[in-house]
Amino acid sequence: MVCRAVFNLKKSKKYFTALDLEIRNILGSFYWSMSVSRRPMEATNTVPAVFSKRPASLFPAGLKVARGSLRERLAMLLFLVLDSLCWAGIYMGLSELSGDFNRYGWSEVILPTAICVFCLSLIGAYNSRSDMRSLNYASEHLIACLAAFLFSALMVYLVASFGGAVASSRSIFGVTFLAFSLLTLAQRKLLYNSSLLHRNRRLLVISDTESGERFYRNYTLNSQKQNLHFFAVGDATVGSNVAGPDSPTYSALASDILKNLKENPDTEHEAIVIAAPSDRLDNNILNSLVAVHFQELPVYTMHSFFESYWQKMPPDLLSRTWPLDSGFQLVQHSAFASLKRVFDIVLASCTLVLVSPALAFVALLIKCEGKGPVIFSQTRVGQHGDLFTLYKFRTMIVGSEFKGLYTTEGDPRVTKLGHWLRVTRLDELPQLWNVLRGEMSLIGPRAEWIKCVEQYETVIPYYHFRHLVRPGITGWAQVNYSYGASVNDTLEKLMYDLYYIRHFSLALDATVILKTLHVMIFGKGR
Repeated sequence: MVCRAVFNLKKSKKYFTALDLEIRNILGSFYWSMSVSRRPMEATNTVPAVFSKRPASLFPAGLKVARGSLRERLAMLLFLVLDSLCWAGIYMGLSELSGDFNRYGWSEVILPTAICVFCLSLIGAYNSRSDMRSLNYASEHLIACLAAFLFSALMVYLVASFGGAVASSRSIFGVTFLAFSLLTLAQRKLLYNSSLLHRNRRLLVISDTESGERFYRNYTLNSQKQNLHFFAVGDATVGSNVAGPDSPTYSALASDILKNLKENPDTEHEAIVIAAPSDRLDNNILNSLVAVHFQELPVYTMHSFFESYWQKMPPDLLSRTWPLDSGFQLVQHSAFASLKRVFDIVLASCTLVLVSPALAFVALLIKCEGKGPVIFSQTRVGQHGDLFTLYKFRTMIVGSEFKGLYTTEGDPRVTKLGHWLRVTRLDELPQLWNVLRGEMSLIGPRAEWIKCVEQYETVIPYYHFRHLVRPGITGWAQVNYSYGASVNDTLEKLMYDLYYIRHFSLALDATVILKTLHVMIFGKGR
């Protein structure tokens, strides 16, 4: 034992000696670095020529940027707080009025509140760019509240009450959601037009002739509400129209954009958009725009503006190496990619079982309507360009696919029953079999006919990028754009497909599901 104690003492002494040497080395290095850093200052007072002159400030002195982004963020935060208080207040108020009829815990208050806020955020209820006055938003709002009700009921009555806990009143729970849906929608209708949200907002656009015309065309297609103020660069001329006689004019040169901010401090500038190629801008202008961007007035390139405002990506603004850019969830083997496939299998299987009576009924109606097969099959292009056979309920006269690539409004080739199936999207149900086989997903770009793909790949740049993921029964392009009946329509839909690939996520898939319900309920298919 004595020997062991002596050995341990020597070992510990050796350890502390090494530690002491290490500390001495660190302190010595620190002292040496401090002394070296002081020596040049003691030896000379001269400053290198490169630092002899302080660079001028990029942000002009006295410039006050009037911006509405902070006000709008506060307004959206107000909506979030009001929504949270609304659900909790209605539920607790009805519970108190009922006396001892409803006994609840904090889980019955917190869980539904969080789920409501999450579902509403998916449809843009806390995004100042959402048009909350439109009928489309109203329907999506109500559908999101319905989805929140179903999911909340599952969490409260199956998960939170597991183990014998007393569940709260279902009637009060349901009435709360009904009142919440109507009140939150009404408060948005009332507050949306208030000065809290909108106050003469403007987009300042720097563009040349070609990009200015293109930007204005997309702006009118997307029904934006901001005022546009164009600044000329390159071949654009001050005083000329951007895109025809009724379009705005170039009011000043790009070099005057900061002067415009300074002279109009009371105008709400929402953002600056650089629609022209960057090589046409002077370095001083670019440096000033960088400074403005970091002063909380957003400055967008054309690429980032399309992505942020319109949730689509123009293929002609991409490069051949776009899929190699960082940040793609598809490249990183994320848990969502595997979970998405599991959801596809489970949901497709359950849906096929649940709707099997409806499938049999639809098949019987098609057979009774006229001659021809019940199921329509066609060769489509899948992930990585692989070919597969897609299955749908037949909605057209046999052989109609050889009489034109597109279905037009009121197309005589579509049967009466087929028109109803297309409007309600019930003709897509047999594709669940393709999902189970792994050829498709529930959500993804539309699976296109091989003859269409061969044509598109010759005229649309980077069209093949959409084949990076499995095609879907529904998708971001399908719920945001009407049925494509031309190459231009296909280009527009490709922009949404590329955005989906770039932002591949669970939240985006959940948003697609809510929008798909909106399309099915209000019959917007073709």
